[in-house]
Amino acid sequence: MTLHPFTRRAALASGAALATTAVLASCGGDGDEVDTLDQIENPDENITPEGMPIVKEKITIDFLSARPSTTAEDWNEVSVIKATEELTNIHIDFGLVPQDGAAERRNLALSSGDYPSAFYRNGIGTGDLATYGERGTFIPLNDLLEQHMPNLTALMEASPQIREGLTFPDGNIYSTPQIYDPSFPGLRYMFKLFARQDWLDRFGMAVPETTEEFEAYLEEAVNTIDGAIGLTDPVNLGETYPTLYGTFGVANQGTAAGQIDLDPDTGAVRYFPLSDGYREMMTYLHGLYSKGLIPADIFSSDRATFTAQGSDGLIAACSTAAPAGYFGAEGENYVVLPPLVTEAGNTPVWHAVRSELASIGHFVMTDRCEHPVALARWMDYWYSEEGARQFFLGNEGDSWEEVDGEYKLLPEITDGQSVDDGLKPHSIFMGGSYPGWVTQRWFGGVESMPQAMESSQAMEPYAIPEVWSAFTFTPEESDVLGTVGAEIGKYLAESRAGFITGQLPLSEWDTFAQTLEEIGLSEFMEIQQAAYDRRQ
Repeated sequence: MTLHPFTRRAALASGAALATTAVLASCGGDGDEVDTLDQIENPDENITPEGMPIVKEKITIDFLSARPSTTAEDWNEVSVIKATEELTNIHIDFGLVPQDGAAERRNLALSSGDYPSAFYRNGIGTGDLATYGERGTFIPLNDLLEQHMPNLTALMEASPQIREGLTFPDGNIYSTPQIYDPSFPGLRYMFKLFARQDWLDRFGMAVPETTEEFEAYLEEAVNTIDGAIGLTDPVNLGETYPTLYGTFGVANQGTAAGQIDLDPDTGAVRYFPLSDGYREMMTYLHGLYSKGLIPADIFSSDRATFTAQGSDGLIAACSTAAPAGYFGAEGENYVVLPPLVTEAGNTPVWHAVRSELASIGHFVMTDRCEHPVALARWMDYWYSEEGARQFFLGNEGDSWEEVDGEYKLLPEITDGQSVDDGLKPHSIFMGGSYPGWVTQRWFGGVESMPQAMESSQAMEPYAIPEVWSAFTFTPEESDVLGTVGAEIGKYLAESRAGFITGQLPLSEWDTFAQTLEEIGLSEFMEIQQAAYDRRQ
């Protein structure tokens, strides 16, 4: 396997070129001048002081929005958006662009200076948030949160980690988040390891608790059942790695910070792919692959293949939220495994815990916004119980009804079609990457299915108590992470596949570590340590 080191010199040159381009681009633009900050301090008389509608006379606010293909082609024709416009008296020109091309359109708009009042569902990264926030293109939401967004503020007060993860080193908040209710285990402990209970019974085996027992089960399945596939998942083992983090003692602060955790010996931040535990995990997965217990084409497979194989009853073990959500009746044959241990008698621990602050950058207001207070109140509505319920379920009577205190989708929503297809005329949450508040009460995805909930609840007793949200960085730090950090991530992915398949021998571990250093790991880790220190 040929791996291509990215030198520190090349990274710096690339970063400098990008920075120069960004500065030059920011000097252009022919958009109208708007005193957005003055409007925050002195909102116009059209805005009502509280309650609905938000404005007396209807206004229109322009967005640039990333549209997932699973949502309606025109969001203004969706019943919940129509109802919200009638409620608030605000018409949103969503400016829909395909999700796959949204980042390019956003960057073009920002570089030309012809950008809208807000970016919606764009998943803007922390680097751009820091850079455009410092320039004043993205406006701070601090005052708007304090004065006009009581619903989101209440959620942040209930969970200080949310405010902590949204706040940049300059003290500002530039976007609104996607929040996972901490009492919703289906989302907090999303990916688990499952095995077929009927095959375990057939082999006279108990549910595996150790890595050795799990390997023995996979061997029995692959060697005795015609066409059986050992361990697989929908995204090239991307959902399997987290299920083994606790087993091998890495990612000890959860999954939101990427490949960063705390060194148990020093208390400093650690790049855990260089740890002994991570190397042991690679060794274990290579052993499974070399015996044919992981499909040979795992790194070129896809979700459709995974679903088809599982629906045909061929998969012995998989990592996912709930097999029943993908395999139908075949998925009901699976049982969740406890966190595996490397030796019998070890204490199981579960590290694959997601932060309550699931992600940021999905709603950003710009200095072109003529109605910042009205827009802040519109956005805050979706963080209220009524608004969040509408966002995920649509309008009561159109797509759902309340039965014995629970929200039930109407039969016509689910009969003969998926929930996403049934809700398409009524909601726009499908496809993810939205700002909002997700709880089990109104979220109808795979993660809320009984199998997902029961298996997630089984992980709770083993879950680590402290979970980080993703770090935020200064513009200067973000420049480095955008170049050096990106190349480190690319090289790690290549190396991981190489270690597992054997194309990169594990005997070359020192070369792997040296190459990371040549790319710029030391500076990368200095930035991570600085971000962690700011959190403290």
